[in-house]
Amino acid sequence: AVQHAKAYSWLQFRSAMVPLVSVASRMVTWVLMIGVLLAAFSGNIWVLAIGVAALAVTTLFSFVTLPVEFDASKRALAWLDNKGVTHSSAEHDGAKDALWWAAMTYVVAALSSLVTLLYYASMLLGRRD
Repeated sequence: AVQHAKAYSWLQFRSAMVPLVSVASRMVTWVLMIGVLLAAFSGNIWVLAIGVAALAVTTLFSFVTLPVEFDASKRALAWLDNKGVTHSSAEHDGAKDALWWAAMTYVVAALSSLVTLLYYASMLLGRRD
């Protein structure tokens, strides 16, 4: 809510990507699967190329999400401190640790998406047709 109110630029960029990512994420699995089969049996790589492009869009979205999530964690910790929710140094450190690891789940998701993209891109670009 604070990011929306402050017009946080990464959040605005991420929000602008949502319609395209919504379409790409709905189609990516099926298009990649059909693309791999077509490439293997007929040599046609166009469907695979579309799948890789859709996966690239979703991967970019994962990476754009990272600064949004880290900023949200930073703002949440400041809010907890300012409102007196964390009464001790141990509570502050525990909250900071929890927020850090929550944000790190997005890092793992982004890296996983990148590795998957690289796998399919290498499949597409590795063809010698």
